[in-house]
Amino acid sequence: MTLKTAFEPYFRIGSAISRRNLHIPADRKLLLEQFSSFTSENDMKPMFFLDEKENLADPDKYGLAPALTFDKAIPYLEFAKQNGIAMRGHTLAWHNQTPAWFYHVGYDETAPLADRETMLSRLENYIKGVLTFVQTQYPGIVYAWDVVNEAIENGGFRDTLWHKVIGYDFVEMAFTFARKYAAPGVALFYNDYNTAQAWKRDLIISNILKPLKDKGLIDGFGMQTHITMTEPDLQDYKTALEMYGSLGLQIHITELDIHNPNPSDASQKKLGERYRELFTILLDAKKSGKANVTSVTFWNLYDECTWLSMFRRETSYPLLFKSSGAAKEAYYAVLSTVLDPKDIEPWTFDAAEEDFIAEPYEEAPRRRP
Repeated sequence: MTLKTAFEPYFRIGSAISRRNLHIPADRKLLLEQFSSFTSENDMKPMFFLDEKENLADPDKYGLAPALTFDKAIPYLEFAKQNGIAMRGHTLAWHNQTPAWFYHVGYDETAPLADRETMLSRLENYIKGVLTFVQTQYPGIVYAWDVVNEAIENGGFRDTLWHKVIGYDFVEMAFTFARKYAAPGVALFYNDYNTAQAWKRDLIISNILKPLKDKGLIDGFGMQTHITMTEPDLQDYKTALEMYGSLGLQIHITELDIHNPNPSDASQKKLGERYRELFTILLDAKKSGKANVTSVTFWNLYDECTWLSMFRRETSYPLLFKSSGAAKEAYYAVLSTVLDPKDIEPWTFDAAEEDFIAEPYEEAPRRRP
């Protein structure tokens, strides 16, 4: 019994993967055996869709409809297509990893910022181009998109170039365009972090989720869930989960990890206990109807490739697996929330030594809509 089979009656289980994971046979094998969904960790963010060279070479031609490239996205989409595994799209609009030139007249950072109408046209055509390409070339592969990421900060809307140029209806406009071009059945999500904090929870609900739901523009909310061994209090997390769930939207846990800089057996056992408590909360909410959790995605496959070690500037051991494919105690703790412990078989990862060596990486051919 693996994660994906154990949790199939309740929700998809996914993992974020990087280019590195995609080109290591053992990593691909681990993903396909344990998970039913995956997210591209970085390569489907705005900076990788917007074709800098093409736009800057002919800004008059592309001033209202930016040139796009899918070089970085295609390997993930091809992998998903060839292996019959679903994808979450992450992310269409974000203040981070969107190039500064995109907001300026003539795509020239030394020029003034473009006006609202220009940026609305760029935003619409960018979203249209991405969704059209993915849905035409890879129909049915991406089941959900994070349309807007992390728009709330410091007690209100985050002060970004998106808001400066378009205004605070930027979020609504992004969802309007996404709804216009999304294929039937593709779910649209707002995604954010620290979502158990009361002030942030309330603002997300009042300023984003309720207005978008009332206009039929959103299908779900993404609770990132980058948490630590002590924060947040999981009862506060439970309260927030149920409040979001009460809106009738799908809930995705989109970027799950639990920062733990201590690799000792005792500390890793506590990591498992925290995962067990968290998954118990998710399952109870699902079973009781208090929150329609339909997907849970871990942010990376195994400890050695976690983003947290760089972000926290200390080695982190936050996930369920090691780079060898070996299961940690946290893996068995998560399974214990849906299986009787006596029915959980030890996980043995059958991969050859050469499978842990990265394959040569070749750039995908350039394609544009």
